[in-house]
Amino acid sequence: KSVGWRRAVRPAMPEDTEMKDKEEEVVGKKGLSEIASNKKKEDFGPLLEASLPQNRDLALKQGKKDEALENLLGVEKTTRLAQDAHATGKVAVCIVQILKELGDWEGLNSHMVLLSKRRQQLKQVLVDMVQEAMTYLDLTPSHDAKMELINTLRAVTEGKIHVELERARLTRTLAEIREKEGKVAEAAELMHEVQVETYGSMEKEEKVDYILEQVRLCLDKGDYVRGTIVSKKITAKTFEKDALQPLKLRYYKLMNRIYGAEDQYLNLAQSFHNMYQTPIVQEDPAQWMALLKSVAIYLVLAPHDNHQHDFLVRLCDDKKVDDLKPMKVLLNYFKTLEIIRWSALKELYHGELSQHEAFQGDKQGQRWEDMKKRVIQHNIRVVSTYYTDIRMERLAQLLELSADECEKHVCDMVVDKSLWCRIDRLEDVATFVPAKDPNDTLNAWSNDISELLGKVERMCHLIHKENMVCGNAK
Repeated sequence: KSVGWRRAVRPAMPEDTEMKDKEEEVVGKKGLSEIASNKKKEDFGPLLEASLPQNRDLALKQGKKDEALENLLGVEKTTRLAQDAHATGKVAVCIVQILKELGDWEGLNSHMVLLSKRRQQLKQVLVDMVQEAMTYLDLTPSHDAKMELINTLRAVTEGKIHVELERARLTRTLAEIREKEGKVAEAAELMHEVQVETYGSMEKEEKVDYILEQVRLCLDKGDYVRGTIVSKKITAKTFEKDALQPLKLRYYKLMNRIYGAEDQYLNLAQSFHNMYQTPIVQEDPAQWMALLKSVAIYLVLAPHDNHQHDFLVRLCDDKKVDDLKPMKVLLNYFKTLEIIRWSALKELYHGELSQHEAFQGDKQGQRWEDMKKRVIQHNIRVVSTYYTDIRMERLAQLLELSADECEKHVCDMVVDKSLWCRIDRLEDVATFVPAKDPNDTLNAWSNDISELLGKVERMCHLIHKENMVCGNAK
């Protein structure tokens, strides 16, 4: 038998089927994109110009509210499916305006919820609708209607980042209402739900103002710990712009409340000094003189350390302190290494200090005790500077204290590591200089001799050099 030739036909492979499916998928995507682009290109301007005024008149003038709203919802669906955010936003705003003008606040709330939950609702539509509704907060007929509108807007904006700014403002409005009702704790909790420091859409000035309001509510509530934590969201660099100077003063006033509650005198002095350096304060002599006086008083009340002493020296060099002569003299008392008589100081400054807020109120007695304590500590440092050993009886006489009180203050300074002292109870002698080890004394003497010999050798070298120069000149 003769076998005829047949053309070999390759069976369909799985790879060919996959390629064909991909080609059909690409074509299908192109078709869908073209359809979507055609829908986007569709102009709804004529439709809106005809339907919006017509349905507005239908609802307001003819009293057919339900029919008008139904028509507008149909237009909204058409523009929404076409992905036209601008046209959809206009329709949503028109619905809200009609319900507001009719005074149907319940319908306004329900339709905002309805529009926000529509399928494939556009983000900009929600933004436009919420912004329009927020303008009606001051136009509500009653307090209950206003509260219902605020709660509806907060529910609509919950969890949506594109309306986070509007939600933050609504929360602040609600917190102000709660505060007026006397519910400070509830107002503080509402404000703390909002983390405005992460909002990029909020202006810097508004953001700082919002955080300061959070801090104030914490302090009014009595939660100083949380207030301190929230206040750390703001740094001193935040107020470099002149436009933020009022907020700077407000910030440091709140910080003064925190520092005052915890008796942080040095921080209080620094805070008042920052307020004093503000340009708008420098223009008003009455303001900067009051602030400078506060700086001086709180600086004197602050415990002695390197920072306090450095601040004290710099403040004394400020020429404007000369205009406050009593404060200038007070600062010089603590700057100079001389004994301060507490009885004379209290008699001299009692009237001046009693008029200041630091020595008023519930902490008046404590502040006078702290002032006396700072004078005693200053006197002990002066004595330790001029004496290596002193009898406790004589020390108590210089400090105007009893023996037990004198010993207590010395021991407190030793515990705080602001003073080195050893008391020999048998001899009743206080020693302010630690005993040196013989090896240390010998090493110190050797170093001094080496330094002296080095200077002598250097001097001889310079003399020899001068003689060589003068000899060559002759």
